[in-house]
Amino acid sequence: MLYVRNLRSDVTEDQLREKFEQHGKVERVKKVKDYGFIHFEDRESAVQAMQLLNGTVRYFVILSLYLSSFCLFSLLPGGFLAQR
Repeated sequence: MLYVRNLRSDVTEDQLREKFEQHGKVERVKKVKDYGFIHFEDRESAVQAMQLLNGTVRYFVILSLYLSSFCLFSLLPGGFLAQR
């Protein structure tokens, strides 16, 4: 999974999915304010996307990408995390 920061507020989850699917199968995307999580089917795709896109200008910001061990299933109102 990748953690993406520095996203503009008008960037959508669909736009993120479209961009990151170029590097492997994306299982799900979650955007929260100016950051998001991209869940890839396999770690190799996440690493490839991170290596190719980290520091690139996309959506008028420089993307900062990090591998994440945090597992985000769903964000519930009030900021609580819970599994589906």
